Amino acid sequence: MFLISSSRILKFSWQHFWRNIWLSLATIMIIVLTLFSLTTLVLINVVADRATSSVKQTIDVSLYFNNETSEEAVTLLQTELEKIEQIENIRYISAEEALGQFKQEHEQDQSIIDTLAEIDQNPFGPTLVINATEVEQYPVIMEKISELKADELAEKIDYEDHQLLISRIDDFTNKIRKFGFIISSIFLIIAVLTVFNTIRVGIYIHRREIAIMRLVGANNWFIRLPFIIEGLLYAFFSCILFWVLIYILMHFFGGQINSFFSEINFNVSTYLSDNMLNIFGFEFIIIAVINMLSAMIAMGRYLRV
Repeated sequence: MFLISSSRILKFSWQHFWRNIWLSLATIMIIVLTLFSLTTLVLINVVADRATSSVKQTIDVSLYFNNETSEEAVTLLQTELEKIEQIENIRYISAEEALGQFKQEHEQDQSIIDTLAEIDQNPFGPTLVINATEVEQYPVIMEKISELKADELAEKIDYEDHQLLISRIDDFTNKIRKFGFIISSIFLIIAVLTVFNTIRVGIYIHRREIAIMRLVGANNWFIRLPFIIEGLLYAFFSCILFWVLIYILMHFFGGQINSFFSEINFNVSTYLSDNMLNIFGFEFIIIAVINMLSAMIAMGRYLRV
């Protein structure tokens, strides 16, 4: 009996799906657009994290000393700073190395090179470059630098610019994520309304059959399940079609897309390939639940006695 009922329910679902094929295809395309927005939101989050991490890895605290500060004083300070557990490493740049780096960076500017040649002594002093174990620990490091009075010994500390950069990066990524969330929410609402109306149309077409089922004693779930399964079919075919389109897109344009993110060492093709099952499952569950709820709500008035 259970197998007979199950086969009938599946048969009804399949018939509902194919009898309104053009409406079904339109519904699937709307859901595909929704899946595109959801996947874009996932990629936005990943790219934002990678980009933020990439930029933050280049951030450090540099303590610049004037050329009158002795090497011994700087070395002694370095020894004290190395005791701070939040510091991952400290790099000492001598005055000669600082001059060499400056010349290398400005080797194309002959006027600067000529000006340096006219100066009798090295205008640069030693520098300590500090890297934290985590970017969030820089404020703690700055407090401890102040406790050691290193800010009094150093001529300049450039952390403030980095702090502003971190703040702007975090603010920008949060805005991008909010924008992606809003777009995805809009598409989800459109998908809900589309599926709801599609199933309502199917229910209206089969209203006499539903009425007959009610008269012969069919329970609510027997009547409701074909439309719920129809919603699951929309979710399944939409996910399959979406990933086929993604595969075609990445096959022809993957190189250009990946080169766009090469600076943050992020490969979109590899990420989607490695996480396809997780993303597919995540999106299918969301769309399936939405479609099932839409079907149940749409069936409400027809199940009232």
